[in-house]
Amino acid sequence: MATKTEILDAALVALRQGEILTLDSVAAHAGLTKPGIVHHFKTKGALTVAVVERLMDLWELDLNARVDDEADARARLRAYVEFAFTSDLDPSDLALLSDARLRDKLNELWIDRLRPWFGEDITADPVELASIRAARLLADGAWFDRALGTVDFSESDRFAILTIALELTEGTTRS
Repeated sequence: MATKTEILDAALVALRQGEILTLDSVAAHAGLTKPGIVHHFKTKGALTVAVVERLMDLWELDLNARVDDEADARARLRAYVEFAFTSDLDPSDLALLSDARLRDKLNELWIDRLRPWFGEDITADPVELASIRAARLLADGAWFDRALGTVDFSESDRFAILTIALELTEGTTRS
């Protein structure tokens, strides 16, 4: 019998392969029957929420590995920027968009879990805050693009853009 974590990882495999997240697709990847999935996740909605939570767990493992326990908001933002530009991302990383009926719930869950990494707690003058937000938006765009694979940047181009994004987080007011 597969564990919940194994089922959720099977769901991520289905999403990576471009499949729609369904009880049947997850069952096939987990080597279970549909009733075997329903035993753990009573509805597709419950499965979808659990998949997004699993994805966030994996993201947080990676993000936490990039900072120490005493990291401030700026260090966490820098970790998120680096994560977005350097981690292996694929269509499964867009799981929060997988069910339009759950959009509000998944969005709220996503924001609650990842807010500490977005630099929202940084206090600075308006110009510096704009730079910090620009770095966040660059990271969000990199994350979204890399998960979709829509733009094929060279490693040097991606590194150059990452460098610019990290410079925006440094806390020096630009004139």
